[in-house]
Amino acid sequence: MELKNAEVEPFITFLMSFELTGQKSRMRTRFVKVLMERHKLIQEEHAELIREFAKLDSNGEPVIIDSNGQQMYDVPDRKGFQGEYFLLLNENFIVEQNTERKEMLLFIKELILECDKTFKGSEALEYDRWCDIAEMITYE
Repeated sequence: MELKNAEVEPFITFLMSFELTGQKSRMRTRFVKVLMERHKLIQEEHAELIREFAKLDSNGEPVIIDSNGQQMYDVPDRKGFQGEYFLLLNENFIVEQNTERKEMLLFIKELILECDKTFKGSEALEYDRWCDIAEMITYE
């Protein structure tokens, strides 16, 4: 099963929107924990990029400036930063399908593909992507 780093957080949000109990909730929580580990890594690497590209103060912390009423990091090479951040967000995240994860992944597939929620607009497009991801889950 494969998704982009940029999809990890919205996928977590989608999965957590289901009201589940018992074993179903545990299966979802186990899978979300896998996604959360990746989300944490993405956040850490984003922070590293900020440290690499932003001006740092005397304590080695990124300098924050006010730009049109918004707080932002002082990044002289904004284009370079954005290029690297784009690459980070577009990296593939592969969730290995192994025997240990079989029950969990098959449940996630069923949860998504047999979802009885109604979607419209951008939510419908997002749901279609989650279905594409779920359809990658295959066990023989």
